[in-house]
Amino acid sequence: MDILKKCTAFITAAVLSVTPITALAATGTAISSVSLSISSEIEAGECGGDVTVNSSSSKFSVSDVVVTNEPDDEWENGDKPKLKVILEAEDDYYFASGFSKSSVNLSGSDGTVSSVSRSSSELIVYITLDALEDEEGDYDLTVNNLEWDEENGTAFWDECEDANKYEVRLYRGSSAITSTFTTTYTSYDFSSYMTQSGYYFFKVRGVYNSSNKGSWEESDTWYITSEEAEEISSSSSSGVAGPGSTTGTGAWLKDSIGWWYCNADKSYTVNNWQYIDDFWYYFNESGYMVTGWVNWNSKWYYCGESGAMLTSTTTPDGYDVGSDGAWVQS
Repeated sequence: MDILKKCTAFITAAVLSVTPITALAATGTAISSVSLSISSEIEAGECGGDVTVNSSSSKFSVSDVVVTNEPDDEWENGDKPKLKVILEAEDDYYFASGFSKSSVNLSGSDGTVSSVSRSSSELIVYITLDALEDEEGDYDLTVNNLEWDEENGTAFWDECEDANKYEVRLYRGSSAITSTFTTTYTSYDFSSYMTQSGYYFFKVRGVYNSSNKGSWEESDTWYITSEEAEEISSSSSSGVAGPGSTTGTGAWLKDSIGWWYCNADKSYTVNNWQYIDDFWYYFNESGYMVTGWVNWNSKWYYCGESGAMLTSTTTPDGYDVGSDGAWVQS
């Protein structure tokens, strides 16, 4: 996976439907993106292993799943199972032209989309799962000494020897105010999310792989006033000039799948929005920038070709969006 090479962090999967607003066409309603949930029981040292692929969409169904590189004997450590997933559009729906790898969102077992092939009624998705690892042995994934840097809103913790990465999340009061972020560092800058007064704390856990994660550990609570929140959040800077540029706080990068944004601490946003250089961008569960329609908290938003969310305008397919970017339903 290119992200792993460039940013040394795996992507933590989470489920969010990113399905565009439908638009009537001569042959029915177009399907512009799909979300698939993968559950793999393939293990190193074992023969066979079931793989299931599901979707909650009513617009298409999963008709077949084939492991295309199943070995004659046992799976070996380091093998990457490859899947051929066939989707069929339901009546009155069709798969839109221009369908690409970035139009497919994956959750569950870790993997990446290798390629897609489509006709109006059928979409074939080729998926490569992450390399198999022996699950023998126990891992110490306990994270200790969670602390705040109260000058800049950065969370710190001690390194965990068996952890390949960490998952972190910020809370205010009893509510989570961020999704779960993934980083290979032992710190995370939450300053841009600390925009108002309140009692803040963060949680972190060590991760060996998708099957071996430690328990969530919780930091002490830190109360900040409105003035302190304004000072901390305004001191954060995630601005860049656009795809291809870099700053001291992050960089836009591109691989064979699409654009993604690598923060200064080698983390990247998944299944969430990030504010970059005065624009909001949405990143899917694989960490890639999304274009087109995004369904977020029961509202629809449109990200243009550059990835930036549109506001106070009409989208290319003829829908009005307000100053907050949400679709204005008449």
